[in-house]
Amino acid sequence: MLFSFMEGKKLITIKEIAKILNVSPSTVSRALKGHPSISGITTERVQKIAKENNFVLNKSAIFFNQKRSYTLGLIVPNLSEPFFSTALNAIEKVASAQNYNIMIGQSHDHVETEMTVLQKFIDHRVDGIIVSISKQHKFFQPYTDLEKLNIPVVFFDCVPEDKYLHYVASNLHTGLLKGINALVAQRHFKIALINGPVNLSATRQRLIGYIKGLNEHHIPVRSDLMKTTDLSPAGNIAAMNSLIELSDPPSAIIVFNDNVLLDCFSLIKSKGLVDQFKFISFANQPDWKYYDHKPFGSIEQFPAEQGKIAAEVLMKLINGELHHLQSDHKYYQFNLDSEIIYLND
Repeated sequence: MLFSFMEGKKLITIKEIAKILNVSPSTVSRALKGHPSISGITTERVQKIAKENNFVLNKSAIFFNQKRSYTLGLIVPNLSEPFFSTALNAIEKVASAQNYNIMIGQSHDHVETEMTVLQKFIDHRVDGIIVSISKQHKFFQPYTDLEKLNIPVVFFDCVPEDKYLHYVASNLHTGLLKGINALVAQRHFKIALINGPVNLSATRQRLIGYIKGLNEHHIPVRSDLMKTTDLSPAGNIAAMNSLIELSDPPSAIIVFNDNVLLDCFSLIKSKGLVDQFKFISFANQPDWKYYDHKPFGSIEQFPAEQGKIAAEVLMKLINGELHHLQSDHKYYQFNLDSEIIYLND
């Protein structure tokens, strides 16, 4: 069994090693770290006693003295979504390279759950937090208050609409406009939009990009072709159904993300309408190749790159090195261009 050699044996302390060798505890502490001020003979004797007695360095005490926990908090809606698990992998790599651990909390898109996770992170004295806010979030004062506790926060993907914060997000317009261009090239002039909750900046970005794309092709903007969903399966299906029932339905539909699209697919499949619509979604989940029905395209938002940059920014903030990133700005804000990935043969 792992660590069986330690069973029944009390771990030796720095003070006990010092007593055995008749030196001060501070000398033992420095010798264990290989400090150059301690002679080689003393260092060798200290480390020999420590090894023989299974000495374990008390990292908690070290962290306390350094006023750091070497822990980052990560809040995401749901790790079962490939987007967030991909982002997590990138965040872990950056954190691990600087000897940081990660505490993970899932909001499941509930504000109350998100706030509970946030409080747990505060209680555990994390050094910084990375967060993708829940879809229903409207009030961000709890995150603003963290500045008083000297806990920096970096938002990514789903971020508040506020210029006084650090964030890494996707510029949705680049991929969306290319997608609309491709649809129009295939003679789709009745293009609908199933958008998300109105309080999200990502929802407004999609709407602005959608209207701009139609205007560029002189396509009338029809209010009956613009639907919203609360992102629940019932809300997604209701939005899709309302488009199907129009007397002049669309031939192409842009949907908020891949999860919404899967609910739309389930509805049109049950109605035998799979070939009636072309879809463009957002997120480009990696397992589309396993599905019988795919969207015309999905807009890649680069979760790994978002996660990597967010973690790097957070480490800079923790280490007081923000000026190395943007010397003329107090807040680091970065938008990655999205890209349309065509999936339909």
